[in-house]
Amino acid sequence: MNGNHEPGPRRDWRHRVRSLGPDIAYLMVQFPLHLVAFVLVVTVAALGLGTMVVWIGIPILCFALLIARGFAQLQRSVNGMGIGVAAPSAPYAVERSSSWWRELTRPIRDAQSWFDLLWIVVGFPLSALTWVVAIVWIVTPMSGLATPVIELIEFLAGSQVFNGLGKLFGFRYDWLFDSVFGLVVGSGFAWTAPSVLRGCVRLLCGFSDLVLSSRARNQESIEHLSESRAAARQAEARSLRRLERDLHDGPQQRLVRLQMDLARAKRRLDDPEQGAALIDAAIVQTQETLAELRQLSRGIAPPILADRGLEAAVVESAARSIVPVTVAVDVPELPEHVATTGYFVISEALANINKHSKASSALIEARVLDGELQIWVGDDGVGGAEPAKGFGLVGMAERLHAVDGTLAIDSPEGGPTILRMVIPCA
Repeated sequence: MNGNHEPGPRRDWRHRVRSLGPDIAYLMVQFPLHLVAFVLVVTVAALGLGTMVVWIGIPILCFALLIARGFAQLQRSVNGMGIGVAAPSAPYAVERSSSWWRELTRPIRDAQSWFDLLWIVVGFPLSALTWVVAIVWIVTPMSGLATPVIELIEFLAGSQVFNGLGKLFGFRYDWLFDSVFGLVVGSGFAWTAPSVLRGCVRLLCGFSDLVLSSRARNQESIEHLSESRAAARQAEARSLRRLERDLHDGPQQRLVRLQMDLARAKRRLDDPEQGAALIDAAIVQTQETLAELRQLSRGIAPPILADRGLEAAVVESAARSIVPVTVAVDVPELPEHVATTGYFVISEALANINKHSKASSALIEARVLDGELQIWVGDDGVGGAEPAKGFGLVGMAERLHAVDGTLAIDSPEGGPTILRMVIPCA
């Protein structure tokens, strides 16, 4: 339940009033910034285009694009500090060449440089428009709300310097009309100022972010998706190799021995006592093989995960653990990929505890916070768990990275060990 009992619209209004100062500062900065950028960049770019018929025009145009790049970087910083829009880490192409001419003309070949120029050309009139709107919505409330005070002072002083609409329209009590009119208009502009100024900020910021950052941000998303796919393939390949190795070293060897025992028993059919002993040994081999297959099947999502969810699957997995495990899992129904990834990393963490930790107890805790599945797995063992040492931690990190998740390890020598895993639920 929400601890804040204020109605939603009131909270939203208070937030807008608190952001009024930053919004005004942002809008007041934009027009001077665009004015200086427009004058410098357009002048130098026009000079470069005009002298393009000779080679000197190309370096001049490159210089103009570099100036535009500097103003664009400044605008990205203003957006980040003023309204919290994070700038992309690498908005421009990185190209190294041994040719001095290619290095000199690199701004011309970078598409983002031309988007910077577009931002300056289109952003200048847009910033001028929003600057005028901001001035009107700042000055009008102050002058309107000050009108009754001015009229009262003039009335008490017996003079009239202020000539308003009341005198123009010939009202008998012109001072009263001007006071009421100024109060109403000033109040109206003051009431709408937070919304209007916020709209101007969103217009300018949205335009600059679209032109200056969206291209690089999309490229970062593509690279992140490529890394996630690669991590998923690596995690899957690692799991398949481990399963293949475990099958070869375990059940396959037992099945070979079982085949040999049954062949020997067949040859001892004339000796019932020896034949029965060989069959009993074969039965033991069969039981041990089934136990190993059940152990290996833990690496495959169990039916209970799909039928009853992550909590029931974790409880069942913890019940098979050699080390006693306390389970505190309270999660709603999760997307399939989130539940599956959560189960696998918890199972891998439990396997590490049983194999390497020498712990006497362990804890699994999971809950959904802020749209993320957050998992803690801890033990009171010897500690020292590091990805470089193996322990399946690299595979866990790759599996989490494939779904945009993270793994944090706190495992000093001597223990305890705590793994924190976060998986976005979106």
